[in-house]
Amino acid sequence: MWQSMVTTEAERVQPREPNCDLETVLKLERANLNCFPSLMAHHDGSWISRLSPGGSARRINSLNFYDAEGGDEAERRLNLVRARFRRHDTVFHVRWTPLVPTGVDQVLTSQNYARIDETLVLTRAIWVLGDTEVPKGYKLYEVPLDEWIYKFAQISGAKQGGSLSVGLQTLLEALSRVTVELLGLVLENEENTPAAALLGVVDGDLLGIFDVVTSEQHRRQGLAYALMCEVQRLGAVRGADTAWLQVVADNVAAVELYDSLGYREAYAYHYCKDA
Repeated sequence: MWQSMVTTEAERVQPREPNCDLETVLKLERANLNCFPSLMAHHDGSWISRLSPGGSARRINSLNFYDAEGGDEAERRLNLVRARFRRHDTVFHVRWTPLVPTGVDQVLTSQNYARIDETLVLTRAIWVLGDTEVPKGYKLYEVPLDEWIYKFAQISGAKQGGSLSVGLQTLLEALSRVTVELLGLVLENEENTPAAALLGVVDGDLLGIFDVVTSEQHRRQGLAYALMCEVQRLGAVRGADTAWLQVVADNVAAVELYDSLGYREAYAYHYCKDA
């Protein structure tokens, strides 16, 4: 069964050309580093191994590339990285972006790495529509990270006042290491129950948007739309002129929401897992 699933995923996800130049891809990939730091990092030229043992997010547990020409001795270097991940008891993934050198991609193909989980990186120029229209019966707040993570957990189904799950504790620790500005937004209903949340990250002229979530009982009321409008407004006030986000390609509802807000695909990435 597992071998069959790998084959299906490998056939489903294929490398493709970006809709922007590689300089833009590099700028967004660097912003991704700043927005979500890993616990450890190893630099080998333009190759960066990001490691956070115990964490489930592949963005902080993968090999990343920052120069499409930096593919010398690809097979030998990949073997060294694979061994490094093994020493830290972490599954080895390569994060494939348009910056992956041709030589590396050839090795991944020849060694039958499974290509899984296609993700779209979407961008749009920030323009402000005016004051954010908060749906009737809700209040919108900007809150500190520690408060935001507990409200995010509650929206995601955790009990109020409970401790964070291992995954959310790892997320909090990662976000606590962010050196650029965080924007934690929460919408609550009239009973002060968190209903939707979003996290923005302002890094120079870029606004990254992450973790957009709405509780099941509060969906289809325009809450995510309101949060997106507000974070764009706040980003513009802080000097950002481009907003960007990542969304799993199969998440049709989210892709449609972002499309309605003017977001367009800049490039796609996926993960390559050792078969």
